[in-house]
Order: sequence, then C-alpha cells, then structure tokens
Amino acid sequence: MLSLVRSSIDFIEIEEVIVNSNTFFNLISKNKEKFTTEEIAEEITNTKNIGAERFLVKDNNEFVGILEYLLFNPNDQSTWLGLLLIKKKFQNQGYGLKSLQLFNELMKEKGIAKYRIGVISENTPAHHFWNKNGFVKIDSTINDDQKEIIIYEKNI
Repeated sequence: MLSLVRSSIDFIEIEEVIVNSNTFFNLISKNKEKFTTEEIAEEITNTKNIGAERFLVKDNNEFVGILEYLLFNPNDQSTWLGLLLIKKKFQNQGYGLKSLQLFNELMKEKGIAKYRIGVISENTPAHHFWNKNGFVKIDSTINDDQKEIIIYEKNI
C-alpha cells in the first residue's frame, strides 16, 4: 500500500538515489545527468521556502518516488503538482498512477477541485502519462532554465 512520508533533509540520501536514477529527466530539465547532494538539499530548502509540500512515496518499506505540490500558487491562484518522480526501477509498474490517485484523494480531502502541472515539452513519456490520465493542455510558458513548459490542468 502506498503512503506519503513528509520529506526533509534527513531523507536526502533517499532523494538523491531517486532523483539520480532518472538521468533522462535530469538531462531535459537541467542539462545534467546527476545532481549533487548539495543541489538536492537546495531543492528541498527551496521547496520549503515557497510553501510547497514535499513527500517521499513509500510502498511498504521501499521508497519509490517523490511527490511535491504547492497548494496555492500566488501567481495564478491555483494548486500545482510540482513534481511526481518515480525511481527508475519502479517505472512502468503502476506507481505513477497509484501515486497520482493518492494525490487526487489528498486534494479532495483538502477541498481542491482542480490542479495544474507543468511538463517540459521534450518529456514525451510524461506527456503521454498526463494525457492518458485526463489532463488537458491549457497553456505553455518558458521557465527560468529557458525550457518550454506545457501547462496541463486536471479536474478531480
């Protein structure tokens, strides 16, 4: 059974393994295959500083992914699923879908009826996943790393 465990700097080694198992995502998002412990620590800190919630996705005793969301983005007054990253060895085994379902239930409990995600335009597998799960393209933008981002929205 999947559960969410609040992440913190105490879990940095687990996060580092998960993040660095996804070299394709790392390359298209930041033009590098691996992130250092310091870069991941900075990401955890930045997440906390903007008010986002960051969790490790756990299946029984195994950490299988990272999930991060921002309940209220002041830029557009929307809820955002900022990151859903499944450890490479657990991809294509249903963990993405199960994590998404867990997130949808959490949002329903919080009274959220819809949320947004941003997907790097080059991330074809992610576009397929989000489209298959009912997300609708609503816009596009360029992020701080000069990457084109396709913005999707999902009603739950």
